[in-house]
Amino acid sequence: TALDPRDTTLASFLRLNAARNWGDFTAALGDFVVPSQNFVYGDVDGHIGYYAPGRIPIRASGDGTLPADGWSGDAEWTGWVPFGELPHTFDPPEHFIVTANNRPGPPGFPHMLGLEWAEPYRAQRIVDLLSQKRGLTPDDFARMQADTLSLHAGALLPVLLRRTHPETALDRQALELLQRWNQDAKGDSAAAAIFTAWFLQLAPTLVGDELGPVVTEDYQGRFSFVTRFLIDLLRSGAPDSAWCDDLKTGRRESCDEEVTRAFQEALADLTRRLGKNPARWRWDGVHRAVFPHQGLDTVAAFRLLLSRSVPNGGDWSTINVGPASASQPYEQRSIPGYREIIDLSPANDSRFLDAVGESGHFLSPHYDDFLPDWAGVRYRRMRT
Repeated sequence: TALDPRDTTLASFLRLNAARNWGDFTAALGDFVVPSQNFVYGDVDGHIGYYAPGRIPIRASGDGTLPADGWSGDAEWTGWVPFGELPHTFDPPEHFIVTANNRPGPPGFPHMLGLEWAEPYRAQRIVDLLSQKRGLTPDDFARMQADTLSLHAGALLPVLLRRTHPETALDRQALELLQRWNQDAKGDSAAAAIFTAWFLQLAPTLVGDELGPVVTEDYQGRFSFVTRFLIDLLRSGAPDSAWCDDLKTGRRESCDEEVTRAFQEALADLTRRLGKNPARWRWDGVHRAVFPHQGLDTVAAFRLLLSRSVPNGGDWSTINVGPASASQPYEQRSIPGYREIIDLSPANDSRFLDAVGESGHFLSPHYDDFLPDWAGVRYRRMRT
């Protein structure tokens, strides 16, 4: 759809800039072509809404997930999903709308919108926080954007703990830290470092022999898929699934053995990076948000001068998202690049923060002066 010669997306944005109500807003989005986005709406009269516009193909057959022949016409596009059938809502009864890379359509949605949706941990955490009180203020939303509670850890960690059998004093000390953990992936948390390191080891340990190095390298970074697989595999109680057997050895390993081995490899890696005492480990001791210079980061001599990084907390499932790279442990290379809170009340307490700085010149004091506030989720007032 991005290659269609008639692309009215720019005109759609220009009309959005002049929208004064829900009717203007949706009329403008009707011309939006690509790429499909989550658009949220709010106005001074208290109305809220949501739309996921864009041209989604209707196919003569199939859903586009597998290769199809291009010569028969059997799989040709026959049109676009009608605008009114795309995901949308207006003034929902919950009185809030949440989008956080989760699946936009409800179960049974009739059109194929995509396949790789994040597990809805971030969206669920936002819903939980929104449901806890009434009369929310901009300060409440600021705290939400800084939230690092990991529902991913809450779902997976109990399953892993039941499968792990400590063998050394280091194992027992690390397990005790995990058992006492409240699943808040704060930067100063030793348990968050242990859990994430363990999680990153599980996919290559359990399925690396079956998938091979190339596929494993791609798969282990697909955290939602890996999480679903691990929970389905390990919660079943089967001690000797074929997935857990290491094909490179001459005996059959159990799932408990392989989960424990991944745990010990994670601890060994953290020991090399953070020292021998787990109680003194910190998640932000290995987890840094990385801001590479777009043109010259690959040149070592310029990297120290031009690129930036900052210690950070969070994981891929937290509202203040902080995914750790599987290929470059434990760097965070996907970040919330811009945060804002819009206050449509007369108080006009709107706030924003860019990630790094306002200047592209590395000698400017504004080249990276936003970084400390970005890491601390502190805002600038939005002057309008």
